[in-house]
Amino acid sequence: MLMEKLGYLISELPILILMISIAVKFVHWRRAREGRPLSNEADRRFLSRAASYSPVSWQFYPRFVLAVLAVAIVGALQIIILAPLGAAIVTGAFILSSAAIVYGTLFREW
Repeated sequence: MLMEKLGYLISELPILILMISIAVKFVHWRRAREGRPLSNEADRRFLSRAASYSPVSWQFYPRFVLAVLAVAIVGALQIIILAPLGAAIVTGAFILSSAAIVYGTLFREW
């Protein structure tokens, strides 16, 4: 049992690392092509800012429920559709779509 799980992890982990490294290299390549630095102050502000809605406001809870439901539904659809392609691809797609959903519901104004 343990050897089967370890074998699956060993076969999928390099694909996930390859996907992440290709995405990072693609961003670096685009920024270098445009003459921009690889990291700047706008990136730091974007990654460290607070959410537009906090748990003390009443608007947070409907948005939070919407985000949870959207991530669950989209995640289930992705697992159904992308499962034959491997766990690394499902994981990458799930992380990207979940981040986009959470950003759209909790960090942006409608």
